Amino acid sequence: MSLPRIRQVVLITDDLAAASAQARELFGFTGGVSLDEEMAKLGFEHVIFSFADTFVEIVSPLDPASPHGRMLEKNGPGGYMVVVQVDDVPTLVDRAAGLGFGPIMNEDYHGAPLTQWHPKHLGTLAEIDQVSPPESWHFAPAVFEQCSPDVARDIVAASLVADDPDGLASTWAQLLVREAPQDGVVRLARGETLTILPADGGPRGLRSVDVVAADPARVGDAVELCGVTFRFVAPSPQEQS
Repeated sequence: MSLPRIRQVVLITDDLAAASAQARELFGFTGGVSLDEEMAKLGFEHVIFSFADTFVEIVSPLDPASPHGRMLEKNGPGGYMVVVQVDDVPTLVDRAAGLGFGPIMNEDYHGAPLTQWHPKHLGTLAEIDQVSPPESWHFAPAVFEQCSPDVARDIVAASLVADDPDGLASTWAQLLVREAPQDGVVRLARGETLTILPADGGPRGLRSVDVVAADPARVGDAVELCGVTFRFVAPSPQEQS
């Protein structure tokens, strides 16, 4: 597997049942994975839906008066986090230290190095993880048993909105050891991209996600889930090869 790549996006809502039903309708998901007890310790309920080997997680605060509940009341449902997979988390953490910042979480999660990063450094709450083997993922095998690629095959791009798009794109590129970004576009492996867009008066953070259309006739279509636009795109030449 070529890395780095976007492996998961996380959305936040105040109505998990309604958002989950909409996700199933839009993408044909037939099942989902939930770790209720584990997530409750973090103040959330959630469900993870699977494309082929990338994932959409929807979370909802259990307490409307919590910081996340108040954020939802202010901004409404939206993007919450982008999860990127890399091949060497410890080296990445050292590289971040050289750039003057570090993760807000750095732990071993069931044998997988897992880090989370503050939005002020990466434009959104971000998680950067390493798993072995790289084709696996958190909560395997259950997440792969639930895969539903008949509408959209996989996530291949995400766009963030931020106050300093050029600076954040440069930080992402340095952190992931990618070529210098152009027009806010950080090029990842396999032709995937992470784009940082200038603030436009709306919420900052994750704004849109590109997914490969299973049906070529759907290329160019777009749907919205939890305030995030999902655009159906054609596979890149790297993905076709």
